Amino acid sequence: MADELPSEFDAIVLGTGMAESILAAALARCGQKVLHLDRNDYYSGGWATFNWDGLQRWITRQTHPAVQAMNEAEGTKPVECSKLEEGESALSVPQQANTISNLEMFTYVREKAEEPPPEEKEAQEVMTDKEEVQTSGAEEIQQQIHTTGDSEQATAGEGESPADATPETLAKDTESDDKSDDRDEEEKQNSPEEKKQDLEKTQDGLEEDKQDSQGKGTLDSPAPDSSGVQQEKVHKKSDPPKKMEPKKWSMDDIHKEWRRFNIDLSPKMLFGRGSLVELLITSNISRYCEFKAVSRILTLLNGKLEQVPCSRADVFSSKFVTVLEKRMLMKFLTFCVEYEQHPDEYQGWEEKPFSEYLQSRQLTPNLQHFIFHAIAMATRDATTLEGLKSTQRFLRSLGRYGNTPFLWPLYGPGELPQCFCRMCAVFAGIYCLRRAARELIIDKDSNKCKGIVCTEGQRISCRWMVMQGSYVPHICRKPDPPVGSVSRGIFFTDRSLKASENEQITLLSIPPAEGSNFPVRAVELGNGASACPKGMFVVHLTSQGTGSAKADLQSAAEKLFQPLDGEDADTESDRPKVLWCVYFNQLDTTDCDPSSLYTGLPENIVVTSGPGVDLGYEQAVQQARSLFEQMCPGEEFLPAAPNPEDIIYEDDDGYKSGEAPSSSDNSEENGNDSEWKPDQEKLDEGVAGASNDVSQDAAGEGAQGGDEGLPQGGGEEVPQGGEGTGDAEAAAKDTQEAEM
Repeated sequence: MADELPSEFDAIVLGTGMAESILAAALARCGQKVLHLDRNDYYSGGWATFNWDGLQRWITRQTHPAVQAMNEAEGTKPVECSKLEEGESALSVPQQANTISNLEMFTYVREKAEEPPPEEKEAQEVMTDKEEVQTSGAEEIQQQIHTTGDSEQATAGEGESPADATPETLAKDTESDDKSDDRDEEEKQNSPEEKKQDLEKTQDGLEEDKQDSQGKGTLDSPAPDSSGVQQEKVHKKSDPPKKMEPKKWSMDDIHKEWRRFNIDLSPKMLFGRGSLVELLITSNISRYCEFKAVSRILTLLNGKLEQVPCSRADVFSSKFVTVLEKRMLMKFLTFCVEYEQHPDEYQGWEEKPFSEYLQSRQLTPNLQHFIFHAIAMATRDATTLEGLKSTQRFLRSLGRYGNTPFLWPLYGPGELPQCFCRMCAVFAGIYCLRRAARELIIDKDSNKCKGIVCTEGQRISCRWMVMQGSYVPHICRKPDPPVGSVSRGIFFTDRSLKASENEQITLLSIPPAEGSNFPVRAVELGNGASACPKGMFVVHLTSQGTGSAKADLQSAAEKLFQPLDGEDADTESDRPKVLWCVYFNQLDTTDCDPSSLYTGLPENIVVTSGPGVDLGYEQAVQQARSLFEQMCPGEEFLPAAPNPEDIIYEDDDGYKSGEAPSSSDNSEENGNDSEWKPDQEKLDEGVAGASNDVSQDAAGEGAQGGDEGLPQGGGEEVPQGGEGTGDAEAAAKDTQEAEM
């Protein structure tokens, strides 16, 4: 792209996080001219997903002394802007996010793989030589069998059916290479009658051997004694299968596999019937993304990891819940799905603790644990209404795309903001990474933002300014704002938290430690989720921040992993060994009113928040929707976009693709409307949903309720000026004028 950008836009968006990207796509979709900038060299901001090298660069930026000095100097330098006109002032925009703190990184493996001792190395070489000899010998025997089989079948075909030449006969005659070669030479000289006689003799010999073996008995069929009762043979007990040892990793191994990592700064999941899934379906943005179903939910019960029964089938097949508990659990969950219709069931408990309400329902301790920690995933002081609402949200999403309510974005949650950025670009949005606003231009009389001066020195005008909170000028931030923080930890491990036959995408909620109010959420990903190489797992720990991330998450890490004090793994332990980890705190403004954070902001500047501690995307979608209604009242929020095959492209000479509509074809007299109508069948394909192993269309035939919320009528007109789009109505009008 050339250095010079257009000088006027309807909206300028700073930051490519989730809320900003959704809002940018909605603005471009309704015909607004959008410029989307990001000071980073990657998309998604605090929601980003990195490979190994990208994560290392990100860590370096957060901890480098020069960057920290730049952050401290932000807002103290005088604003000097040569692009100002009379009656204008400038506000300096921060060039660093400064939303990460208390970052600590630890390595628990050797830098390079350790060479085995000479004796062990020699033994490994001997074993390798033996395996090669056995393999080559087996291949030679197999080749002889195939060669003999071909020659025998060809011979048998002259006298009798090829089926008579059994593999057993041929295998018995192939004892060595020399004998096989001699026999093949003799067969070439023998007549068909002689060959037939040889085959009959061989078959008779096999029958005798079979009778002898039946008389002697086998291990599977013990020989009968004189009384006719079979004697049981004593079988030699085989050694139990050896436990597979996890791969021994070194930092060199991790560096070599850097491309296979997709590591998330803010690991989040989609509820099957959440607002983001519905938005992806109705806007047709689902074509840009893929998902996998979260395959299991675990809980830490009595020091052990147990799988939470989610579906009805799981409840009745669970071994950890008695028959009486199963009935009690199903009855309570049925009530939670429609708890609003039964207010008498919780009357007087609305503001009381949810844990006490569960006790009042006479649920057993096991059931209380499952519901409170694994289904509602509530904080220790959650009220009854909050707990019932969380339980209902869990249950309503259950079973839509799998046995759990959750979907995981393939290649990481950092892909989702990019999906909305693609939609914005399709409708003429312009994107620039490594370029941001240097100053905001403010009109002194109206106190409105008139535009920006970008880092390249160009002045660009706009009507609206959208920015993520870290872009707000320091002079507009209140001192000591009531912000929170999120404690996050990323761990590389050598095995799964709970071993299983198939690789799982796992969600685990760990109850709060003594004296803490907030649970710790764990998400485990493997190679099947495209998160890391084979033989390794990535575990994300997340909790509400009360201090440093390491202090907040240390207790949970000790419960899940082997002791973090050695380079060698305990092969006898079922718990995984941590290979590498990083802790950090992330700024959280999701629960804060902008008026409590900022002061003196122009009225046409809207501010979005970061990821927050929530598991889902409900807050980001709701914020983007409310800001869009504020900026474009009366407009539809992200209507369905046309499919590429439904778009007619136009140039100066005519149509590039598709048929040019004639005046008769598009006339109202013929009852044809020239505006684009979405293909409902294609629209119903919806979000790329998931099974445990492969991605499926989320609104496909087998998905329950996959077409809920889809528009039933015609779609919106395709806006003019969009890249890759056309305006059929304008094209028809031009054709009519040309014919006149």
